Amino acid sequence: MALESNPDLEQSISALSIGDGTSSKSQYPPSSAGTYHPYSSPYHFGGSSSTFSTIDSGSSADLHNILGPAPGTVGIQALKPSLLRYIFSFLAVQHYDYLNHRTHTLYNNLGPVSLVCKTWNSVASPLLWQERTFHGWKAGEELNVFLQLTENADFSSTHEYGEFVKRIEIIDSHDVVDKQNGQFVINWITPDVVLALSEHCSKRLRDLTLVFATGRQTSTETEEGLIPWGALAESCRRLFMLSLANYLCPSLPVGNSHPFHMFAAHTNPLTELVLKRCKNIPAETFRLLARTCGKALTKLVLLDSDECLGAAEIIEFARHCPDLRHLNVSWIESVSPKINDEAMLELTANCLRLEYISLLDANEISDISFQTIPKLRYLRNLILPRAGTTQSGMAYRQESLVALAKSCKRLEQLHLVAPGATTSRFFEALLYCPHLQVLVIVELCKGLLIDQRFKTLGLAKYVDPETTDAYKLVWHKKT
Repeated sequence: MALESNPDLEQSISALSIGDGTSSKSQYPPSSAGTYHPYSSPYHFGGSSSTFSTIDSGSSADLHNILGPAPGTVGIQALKPSLLRYIFSFLAVQHYDYLNHRTHTLYNNLGPVSLVCKTWNSVASPLLWQERTFHGWKAGEELNVFLQLTENADFSSTHEYGEFVKRIEIIDSHDVVDKQNGQFVINWITPDVVLALSEHCSKRLRDLTLVFATGRQTSTETEEGLIPWGALAESCRRLFMLSLANYLCPSLPVGNSHPFHMFAAHTNPLTELVLKRCKNIPAETFRLLARTCGKALTKLVLLDSDECLGAAEIIEFARHCPDLRHLNVSWIESVSPKINDEAMLELTANCLRLEYISLLDANEISDISFQTIPKLRYLRNLILPRAGTTQSGMAYRQESLVALAKSCKRLEQLHLVAPGATTSRFFEALLYCPHLQVLVIVELCKGLLIDQRFKTLGLAKYVDPETTDAYKLVWHKKT
């Protein structure tokens, strides 16, 4: 078989970029058949004697000038951007976001790579700047350098680096303490920092995480309250995920003078809203956030809330956010839980796509609203550790538990208080849940032969009963 008649080989060779970017086809004269091919070139098998005599008498530089680049070699400049991004991905590191329980890919090691050449810089810079995380002892210095580079971008800069930023995470230091008054002395999340982010990193910013230092909440309430949330909302029109922790909202009248209320009024509809240990957020602001986010909201986490968050606000989210998938709500110890049957009925009636429900402090959910949970066919995690207790007089009936197991076949984690009603029928119904990984039953029915039942489910006992009065068993999938 003649190699010259192979069209695939000819196409592959002609597509190679050689040295200065010219095609390999131009390196060789036409053959007798009128087509270019390296095997018909005089520099290869059929080369003339004069050519090789010149090669023998010349230096290595002359050899390169005569022959040119070796056929089939590709210069580093010829690599496509997609191939370079794939190569650079091996320098990435994984960062786990403990606040939102997910992993992010960081390209902080691409700094030297971006200095190799313009081509590499154009590929590496967007990756290097798309996610910026600031925490630890050097976070303050790194944050200052970051803000200077974004603010001083002008005609002499290679890029406007702020336009590459998609996610920012800033965690205030919890380690540096003033020994005289016992207060934390480092506070990197200031009004100037937030204003700079809204001015220079607003083009592509999608995810913002701010963790305030808990020790400065009392002494700097006014300072933190002046954070320009309104400017952030108006500038960052692509912001979809907001996570705040330990934020102390200022005690101001609700309206245009309230910074966080202005954010709720003007923000882009959020897909994820996470507020942990945030205090003094007005009830009107919660309701406005529900109306602003609307159908876009899929994840709502309100942990360790204060008395400002009540059942009315949860109902408002349920009515305006029908695509909600993840719901996690709890209150601080000094505040009684606010979730009741009315709120639960609104959730099961409007948010039919719920996959994760965790109501850690809900103890006012009776069997009336529990009967509606089987409507949530996509439910994977149901955590109600304080509902249905004997003391509350709201124990769930056996029929409701069986209906839950038979309808929610995608269940992976189930944490319930089910005194007496959890009988053999319920464990038989759990056979309809092949994906069940964790099962926690509090106040389990006494005398139930559960060991054999759980072997059938593929679960193994993890924790023994704690007391003789209130049984608590935890079971997990065998590995």
